Amino acid sequence: MSQVKDPVCGMIIDSEDAAGSTTFEEHQIFFCSDQCRRDFEADPGHYYDRIEREEPAYTVKGGLTAPKFGSAGSGGLENEPSPGLRRSR
Repeated sequence: MSQVKDPVCGMIIDSEDAAGSTTFEEHQIFFCSDQCRRDFEADPGHYYDRIEREEPAYTVKGGLTAPKFGSAGSGGLENEPSPGLRRSR
């Protein structure tokens, strides 16, 4: 089961147990009640900032693409100095 947040009331619900759902800008949105779904459909722009979206694991800036912090498969080890390059105390 996937837990999602109802953008109208903020309740965390299981997507499989949602009382209703709708599609907005290619995102499937789930609701805890039919009333929350109706409120959203009446004015989706009001709740736009509350919609949970999945962000890509990378950023693009100035034509360069780079992984976001924590998304690298190495866990960030590429940023650690190798054992031979560490300074002695």
